[in-house]
Amino acid sequence: MMDVAAEYIRDVDKIAPCPEVALDVLSMAHAPDCSIPLLSEKIEQDPGLTANMLHMANSAYFGHMKKITSVKDIIVRMGVDAVKIISITSASVGLLRSPQEAYALGRGELWRHSFAVAILANIIARYAKARDTSAIYTAGLLHDVGKVILDRPLQLESYSRDETEGQADLLTVERRLLHTDHAEVGMALLKKWGLPEAISVPVGLHHDTTQSQSKRLGVKIICLANRLVHLTEYDAGSSGDFFFDVLAYESMKGELPEVPNFESNMRLIIEEFVEKYQDAVAVFIL
Repeated sequence: MMDVAAEYIRDVDKIAPCPEVALDVLSMAHAPDCSIPLLSEKIEQDPGLTANMLHMANSAYFGHMKKITSVKDIIVRMGVDAVKIISITSASVGLLRSPQEAYALGRGELWRHSFAVAILANIIARYAKARDTSAIYTAGLLHDVGKVILDRPLQLESYSRDETEGQADLLTVERRLLHTDHAEVGMALLKKWGLPEAISVPVGLHHDTTQSQSKRLGVKIICLANRLVHLTEYDAGSSGDFFFDVLAYESMKGELPEVPNFESNMRLIIEEFVEKYQDAVAVFIL
């Protein structure tokens, strides 16, 4: 099905253009010889990207008392890894915030889910002592980017066949109507953008645990984080609290990939995730 996926991204610049600066930031941040001064210069070419970065850097997520006022200030006071996370997160907003009607996602919903998966994956990766946590974070952030590409084709196929899918699993629907799925298309897109396998492979396999590469720690973490975020619900009513569905987790635990140190630290991981997500998500204007 990868040949089919490649067809969907052939004219990607017309379907879902990624802002040039945002794409450059994604590529530069994950280059082995990443130059922070050059990355800083590139970021400052986009005022919106710079503003989002400063909002996030000054949020409670990072807990700095003294106000950060420039991209260079972020670099000096927070370090290279923090700069990567903040720049990649800010760059993703423009790409993922649009509504995806075929998936019943309103404006900002795809990005908020993706951001949640990225934060949780980063925490799980830290407990698992994964090597490249920034790549895992980015894979979490972009794991559903294929939905941006397939949204319109999926709508058109559904309308032309006059089908009502009801409760059908969307992955099954994608494969039946389009002969590919958003994970495969996402992986093909990230490869086209020149992002490393440490990012593209977890994106492509986050719904498929049967492949040999599914044994990679990064793939397991993205798969696990994605499933867990779906079990974490936000009560927008009077309490404004998050609820983790423990019963649902226990019923599906046997289907989830095993990640080092997760089970024994699950409560701490979920608590940290909820706190960090609440602190960070509010600073972005969608």
